[in-house]
Amino acid sequence: MMLPLNTELINIHAPYLVTKRANEVYYFKTDYGLLCTITFMDDFSIWESGAYQFVISNENQVASPLDNKLRDTIFCIIEAFFDINPEILLYICETGDGKQEYRSRLFIRWFNSYAGKNVFVLETAEVQEGDNKNFAALIVQRSNPRLIEIIGEFEETINILKSKPE
Repeated sequence: MMLPLNTELINIHAPYLVTKRANEVYYFKTDYGLLCTITFMDDFSIWESGAYQFVISNENQVASPLDNKLRDTIFCIIEAFFDINPEILLYICETGDGKQEYRSRLFIRWFNSYAGKNVFVLETAEVQEGDNKNFAALIVQRSNPRLIEIIGEFEETINILKSKPE
């Protein structure tokens, strides 16, 4: 079971004010009017326990220019997650509007420019399902004693999904 994040600690470093909405749901509003919701959900797709799906939602569908404060706030939330939940995060890009490839590239660019990136491993994957491409990322701390096992299980699952007959 995921331990709730401490928004007071998040807000010490986060450029945007983060508020807890409900269990495992956190939100903030950007300077550009985007209402961003961050949700953590149990994910049993690969591991029996200890994995959470990390969802970033643009609640009010406001277009936003590149916003480093948005990126920095999201990474403050990720850091807070790992501070008390040293588990596994899976980031699955939303596919509803066909912009999942853009979201994946943006998240990878954010991660690569993130000051604390050396603390984490980011493994990305792309799986074609019919006409739809799905993008996912595994985020795990380098200090996780099961790191190699976790990455191997993620890669094995992705390879199985890629080899699934159409």
